[in-house]
Amino acid sequence: MRPNPDHRRVAANADALHALTRRGFLKIGLGFSAALACTALVPSLAGCSSVDPAPQAGMSFLRPDDVAMFRALLPAIVTELAEAPPPRRASLEHDALRNIDTTCAAMGAGAQAELRKLFGLLASTPLRWALAGIRQDWSAATPAQMQAFLARWRASRLATLNAGAVVLVKLSSVGYYAQPAAWAGCGYPGPNAAVYRALHA
Repeated sequence: MRPNPDHRRVAANADALHALTRRGFLKIGLGFSAALACTALVPSLAGCSSVDPAPQAGMSFLRPDDVAMFRALLPAIVTELAEAPPPRRASLEHDALRNIDTTCAAMGAGAQAELRKLFGLLASTPLRWALAGIRQDWSAATPAQMQAFLARWRASRLATLNAGAVVLVKLSSVGYYAQPAAWAGCGYPGPNAAVYRALHA
């Protein structure tokens, strides 16, 4: 899953964030809404109130379950992150998560609503087990399990799952490669200094 070491690919990945439009999320929302509606009945039937959790401390959109999911996804999608020494890995992972949160927070209300359906489905243990094949907490999932989950969704005959896999991979990969500290890992030398100065003078 390591990207081609070509700076044009890095630039293309950055542009891919803008392709996560409401049109693309409609494929996700229609399929996930029904499943989430079923899981939402469980707390009410048990007499419990369902209150939306607050975002993770220091973040605007991602909730704790979302952060745990992306922590598991990142080393499965970005192979050099899995191989990095622990201190460097922690730093790169931290900045990638902030980039993902910033991207989600900057989206329109419609796109955010569809993202929330996708993340909510994967936060539900029964649905995660049934659809992703992962029954344990995200923190216990291995990169191999996460790769199998993504491959399963990509190969599915359901457009809903195909679209969900694309969104998760784009958010993870672009959130990681948007940080300059990660450029060397894919062979991108960074912007031409003279051109950069001219454009930002």
